[in-house]
Amino acid sequence: MEPIRVLQIFGEPFSNGGQESYIMNMYRHIDRQRVQFDFFTPFVIRNPGMQAEVEALGGQMSAAGHPFNVDNNRYFREAVSAFLSSHRYHIVHIHSGSTYALMIGSKLARQNGVKHVAVHSHCGGFVNLKYKVIRLLSRQPLLTYPTHYFACSHLAARWKFPTPIIRKQRYTVLKNAVDTRSVRLDEQLRSECRRELGLEDKLVIGHVGRFVEQKNHRFLLEVFAELVKLEPEACLVLAGEGVLLEQTLARAEELGISDRMQYLGVRRDIPALMNAFDVFVLPSFFEGLPVVGIEAQATGLPVITSTGVTPELPIEDLATYLPLELSPREWAQKVLEAARKPRRNTTEEIIATGYDVQVAARIMQQKYEEMT
Repeated sequence: MEPIRVLQIFGEPFSNGGQESYIMNMYRHIDRQRVQFDFFTPFVIRNPGMQAEVEALGGQMSAAGHPFNVDNNRYFREAVSAFLSSHRYHIVHIHSGSTYALMIGSKLARQNGVKHVAVHSHCGGFVNLKYKVIRLLSRQPLLTYPTHYFACSHLAARWKFPTPIIRKQRYTVLKNAVDTRSVRLDEQLRSECRRELGLEDKLVIGHVGRFVEQKNHRFLLEVFAELVKLEPEACLVLAGEGVLLEQTLARAEELGISDRMQYLGVRRDIPALMNAFDVFVLPSFFEGLPVVGIEAQATGLPVITSTGVTPELPIEDLATYLPLELSPREWAQKVLEAARKPRRNTTEEIIATGYDVQVAARIMQQKYEEMT
């Protein structure tokens, strides 16, 4: 029997973000004899490793090649319409931080004969006039065209989906799960990574994320500048890429903390980094449910994050939520306090709360199979 073929449409370029990390985790662990994925973006592929892996797993990755700029909405509409008119799918699953992409993508899919269209909310966002207008304009299309509503958290669902969907609980939370066989407390991995980075005797503050406004790196640097006054042997380790990278590094120079920082770029060895860190700090303005937060907790790492992040991280005593209105000094004190706590093996706790990828992939597979 041929597997169910699901088209995963992304409203952004294929890069190294949380959406890509999430769906690839699912793809690696789903039963590909029963369900197969193909991928499409109207934009470009910035992650050739992802393309190679998709093809090795039996999927196809297609990109229209448009630049990601002020004409995004037009490119998305035209490219998705052209692709769906020449490729037939029974199920389409749309991922995007853009409400427009979810709204127009689901409309185009239904107009091209797709029977089941799932829209997936992966994030929150800034509450401003633009958001309120988009939410109003998207209400009817999002009630009309999607057949299924998925979200990484209840907060992410409330952020994107119309009130009737929330009130009638017509959405499903698909958890941002991790592979606990590789993402777990590992003392040997911790020692090796700290030795590689020259951090054996340091107190290590870690952050993994794109250099974009949402992640609030500027505040993170201010917190760290206060922290080194309390703990001179502290080191800040940053991993990721993004449009604000140069600005962030320049700000570190201004604060006089560059010599206490390491910038690692994009890394594939996230379990090793999480083991090497002593605390994970995520002062984001908003998050749906950050995969990096789950990865951190899966290694027993305490997470200090903002109240803009949904309070749904699975291990309560390893999550501290602080308002961004607190001073960098107050944040630094909480970060230092958490960093000095002993680690523990949290694998069974992660599994019990449903954040193991084996469990999450089975749930996603079941959702697709229910659509046949």
